[in-house]
Amino acid sequence: MYYNFYKDVIIAVCIILGSAFIFDIYAQDQRAIDSLQNLLQGSQDEKEIMGLKVELGWYYLNRNDAKAYKYSFEGYELAMQFGDSAKMVKAGRVAGQALRRLDRLQESIDLLTAVLPIAKRNQIMEEYKKILNSLALAHTFKAEYDIALKYNFQSLVIRESEGDKKEISTTLNNIGLVYFKLHNYEGALKYYNQCLSLKREVRDTTNMELLYTNLGLCYLHLKKYKEAKDYTLQALAFCGTKCDDDIIITSEFGLGVSSYWMGNYHDAVEHLNKSLAVAGRKGDKRWQAENLVYLGLVSIDNNEKDYAGAIKYLNEADSIAQKAGYNQILIETYRHFSKLYNQTEDFKKEAFYQKKYIQLADSLIGQELVKNIGKIQADYEERENIATIASKEVLIKQQRDLNVAVAVIALLAGLLILVLQFGNRNIKRVNAKLSEAKEVIQKQNQELENKNRELDIEVDKKTVDLASANQSLKQVNEELDNFIYKTSHDIRGPLASLKGMCNVALLDVTDPVALDYLRKLDTTAERLNSILTRLVIINQINNSKLSSERIDFKAIVNDVLMLEKKKGLPPDLKIDIDIDPEASIESDKELVRIVLENLIDNAIKFYNDSERVDSFLDIHISQMDNDSVKVRVVDNGIGISESNPGKLFQMFSRASERSETGGIGLYITKTATEKIGGKIGLLTTPEGYTEFYVIFPAMPNLTSEKLKYYAV
Repeated sequence: MYYNFYKDVIIAVCIILGSAFIFDIYAQDQRAIDSLQNLLQGSQDEKEIMGLKVELGWYYLNRNDAKAYKYSFEGYELAMQFGDSAKMVKAGRVAGQALRRLDRLQESIDLLTAVLPIAKRNQIMEEYKKILNSLALAHTFKAEYDIALKYNFQSLVIRESEGDKKEISTTLNNIGLVYFKLHNYEGALKYYNQCLSLKREVRDTTNMELLYTNLGLCYLHLKKYKEAKDYTLQALAFCGTKCDDDIIITSEFGLGVSSYWMGNYHDAVEHLNKSLAVAGRKGDKRWQAENLVYLGLVSIDNNEKDYAGAIKYLNEADSIAQKAGYNQILIETYRHFSKLYNQTEDFKKEAFYQKKYIQLADSLIGQELVKNIGKIQADYEERENIATIASKEVLIKQQRDLNVAVAVIALLAGLLILVLQFGNRNIKRVNAKLSEAKEVIQKQNQELENKNRELDIEVDKKTVDLASANQSLKQVNEELDNFIYKTSHDIRGPLASLKGMCNVALLDVTDPVALDYLRKLDTTAERLNSILTRLVIINQINNSKLSSERIDFKAIVNDVLMLEKKKGLPPDLKIDIDIDPEASIESDKELVRIVLENLIDNAIKFYNDSERVDSFLDIHISQMDNDSVKVRVVDNGIGISESNPGKLFQMFSRASERSETGGIGLYITKTATEKIGGKIGLLTTPEGYTEFYVIFPAMPNLTSEKLKYYAV
């Protein structure tokens, strides 16, 4: 008891003394960065520049991850030129870690995968272990859990062979995180508690508050809210007034989710908003999305049933998770969207998000993933069993050698009988231990077989259900495509004949009333032909394969306006074009053209023909901070009378009686936009004008092909 008291006092004193020097450490690091920057500016030697950039990248990591990536990747490219494996591995590892912290997960994985074999081949073991851990974390955040578990167990085997308990505890924590993401909270607790035990054994307080929050989140999902809250409060008490942003984000999130599950929605919103605010200030996309998902869930379940707020939160979470590649968060977002639209009885949208949920869940947590995880876990446990048997065999060999030596001594000493009796007793004792070990191993193997059988049954059942659902969806889509295709072609023939007869009749008939009817019939046939053409376009968009090329927005807009001039522009309509010269992306040119053509045609078609209004159409195209391109089409036309703007993008929804295509144009625009990963919306400007906007996404900066070249 007294020992534990003094131990806790010593640890507390160490923490206080350590925090007293933290500002001095940061000051020293800043002086080192300034010194390296000065040397870099004055150096002309490329090898020296390479070394300085690698060191600058390392110093900037966790302080300014964007600069860490910039300097380390430049050092990586120079190291490849000079064939310096050690610098290449260190720079690639730092750049990969920086990319992960910048939420560029796939680029991080590609780069770390490229330098991993180089580190192994050149026996750069310290970097090799760090790369394994970084790859495991990146794959975990991408919801590729079998791959993450494989890298974690590789790291654990190496660290166990070295006997460094501090590093072993770090890897155990990472394995616990994988099981947590898999919703196997008992498995996660097992590894988190092993990590906690090792940390206490070696008196390691590094990231102890983070471990407490992880334990709190596990108990939270096991619906043990008291334990969850206790561990979360321990985390906050451990770091006191010096808690960093990561701990505040995680702890406030844990307290918010606990309050939600206990039905205290007011406290839940307060804690979740605190976590969201810190995550936003820090730029942590993953935790922003996590908090937004639960804020949406609170809006769905609270007494006020704020469905509009829930949609806003879930849409923001969806956008962040898609851009960063957080697939597990996307699964939860789609599931809650489905729940929301079920409650609002919008069963069409419910089915849409249920389909997205099934497809993503099937791709991430399918049969292959479950089998891979089971195999990886079994391989690791089998390795432990083999190690146990090997240690016993060593003991047997040592004992056998001892018995031989004793027998020889006994012969020489004349005490053969006594020595043999002593040896027999030892052999029996060893055999008993071996029998016990064998029984333990057999029991563990039997448990593993039972678990594997249970997993196989569950996987087979789920596979059948998913296959049935996928087959039904596929059949419905194919029937719909065939119906649209055949209907459009079957109707187009009679429609062409009808137009031909109208044209002939217009030449022969002289009766004014008949001529009026024939012109109206010809106009109606032309509108029907336009609708059929747009249905075929929808079918082509849905079934087309995307191509990629550099988009020249100015050329497309000019081409569209030239086409509109041929069709006939309103005489009093003023058109103003504002295109950023730097606005450019790589995308499918035909789909981009369809989007711009429909938006511009829509604004011209519904212009305000009142003599008291100066009609205008403004087209703005600009580059966004994330390299995406935003297109805004603003007009002062007749306006949108639809009470729910979201319905305008549905098929056959008409905003005005002047619509000649039956409400298909905006649906085509939305379909083409989503096909290339973009976003479309409708706004009303402060002046009361109508604004349609489209955001076209940019292509990634770092491609897998480039990284593959670097790894050669």
